[in-house]
Amino acid sequence: MTPEIIDYGQFAERLREWQQGRPRWELLDAVQREWGYEDPGGEPGHSRWGGENQQHGIDWELPVPQALNEWWDSSSVNSFAFKPRLYWVHTQWPPKISELEAEPDSGLVEDDGDPRVCVFMSEYHYSHEWGYLAAEAELPDPRVVVSVGGEWVVQSRSLSEFLTQLAFERMPAHYGWTLRVPRATVDADPEIVRRLESSYRELGLLPWQEMDTDALSYGGPDAVIRHGRGPGADFRIVINARTRDALVAVAETLGVDWSGDKAIRPPTETPEPLEDLGPLTLAEGEADSRGRWTVLARGYSAPPSVPGAAASLVQTPGALRAVAADRDATTLVAGDVDGVVHVLETDDESPETISLTLHRAPVSALACLKVGNGMRLVLSGDENGVVRYWSTRRKPMRVPFARRRTRVRALAAATMETGPALAAAWDDGLVRLWDLDSDAVAGLRLGTGIRFLGLDDDGTLRVTDADGTAALRLDTAKLWPHRDLQLRLDGVDWGSLWTARGPGHMIPELIGKVASDDKKTAMDAVHDLYRLLVSKEAASTAAVPAIPFLVDLMTDPDNLSRSTLLLLIADLADVRQARGGRGDAQLAAVREALPVLRYLHDDPESSIRWAANELEQNCAASPAS
Repeated sequence: MTPEIIDYGQFAERLREWQQGRPRWELLDAVQREWGYEDPGGEPGHSRWGGENQQHGIDWELPVPQALNEWWDSSSVNSFAFKPRLYWVHTQWPPKISELEAEPDSGLVEDDGDPRVCVFMSEYHYSHEWGYLAAEAELPDPRVVVSVGGEWVVQSRSLSEFLTQLAFERMPAHYGWTLRVPRATVDADPEIVRRLESSYRELGLLPWQEMDTDALSYGGPDAVIRHGRGPGADFRIVINARTRDALVAVAETLGVDWSGDKAIRPPTETPEPLEDLGPLTLAEGEADSRGRWTVLARGYSAPPSVPGAAASLVQTPGALRAVAADRDATTLVAGDVDGVVHVLETDDESPETISLTLHRAPVSALACLKVGNGMRLVLSGDENGVVRYWSTRRKPMRVPFARRRTRVRALAAATMETGPALAAAWDDGLVRLWDLDSDAVAGLRLGTGIRFLGLDDDGTLRVTDADGTAALRLDTAKLWPHRDLQLRLDGVDWGSLWTARGPGHMIPELIGKVASDDKKTAMDAVHDLYRLLVSKEAASTAAVPAIPFLVDLMTDPDNLSRSTLLLLIADLADVRQARGGRGDAQLAAVREALPVLRYLHDDPESSIRWAANELEQNCAASPAS
């Protein structure tokens, strides 16, 4: 389906309508969603106390504006709290008093007014700050001022408008297509600016002040164009568009060169694609092409009944959405329309219902499991595709266990021969199974229409749709081929090892993600490993123990990042510039793997063959010190 075109040439009208009394965060929420930001579910990983929170410079007598408190408290619109990397700013809580006061002749304060400014946010390199006037701290949504050239100037007419404008300044570069036009190009052809001003309308926001740049933004169909003025504007024109076609249309209108896609930057934040699967069709004797499952039988069987006491945990009429119980009915679970999960452990000496708001959408599926040590595991899913997993003996993790952009259809849990395992099915027909001991995960593309999942201790997965139930025998060795690799990763003290950017704590998690059945997850993990392990200045101590794991993954024909992964291994062999002979062990580890990888010279993929040749050359050209 073709997405709706948003004409940002009409944004000034939207802004005026919003300023006349629409809900405070309606516009910010709309802008974020239009550019592709999705509520990730769970709790935010960054709180108001997660930034600069020194206690000096705070006037505790001043109130904090209502709008700023609302923004921090609103998980649905505060994208910074979930993804600070989108913004490249530091936050300050509580807001601190700046040493720079508003000038008496600035027009910002009255002659006898309070000239102080309360700073709540700073540019990433602290080159300037954003705040509100102490004289306006009692207002619910005061103006925002910015420090420019040693003085304060108005940046936005309100705090909520500033946060909306900040989203416009930062998010399109992550979620949209980008073309940046250098200063020299625009200076050589002043008609570019004239065409911009005559063809597109201003957004209605005040000029953005940052890094010696006074930037005015214009809007068009699916596009926002930023005209940077002042000495700090390395790129006079920056085009951000929701689609590539929209970007090209703006570039052609302005008469700027966009030829050769190298000039156009694609989105860096892209949602995980949904599966294009047809309806579930499982027949007796059918088997997975990789041997991970075989259909033992196909027939009709009712899902196990859940005691009625589980439903009574949700007391509001009509709010109940899902129920579940463990095998001996000692744990009862219910989920409601408000995203609250209610749990009752009936064998407790003093049973009390635990009620936690784990979801920001109606709960759509539940499962629970009592493991050998008496611990209860609860699995819940919602209509936004978020899966939460927690133990009733511990506080739930802040972030979701899993997430997809479609409703969670069914959940299941069991203690199999390999240990505790979880299963989840989404509306698009994907089923994922996790081995909790190793964090290994497998994706089964079974088809849409799944109504119920059942997972038995003997490794049988029961999949129910409108036409019946199929019993699938799982081969755990083939289902989780890298389960042993995950367990071996846990045997390395990664925290005592170093990467090019610090301690190696992240290495085992990233290596595990390289084994993912999701290509983007696997590719992103390889790129992150490259950034941490490859250095021309000094060999990373974490690289040596990591290499055997990377080679194991490279020999898996089903790995989805093989060409990039092999290039990573090849570059780990290029230690010619490593200082002090510290590359010897790293090079030796790669050379030891050569016999295992030489068959890749005959791989059907040309990119694999090319990377294999690079590996050979680097090993030959990097003599040990």
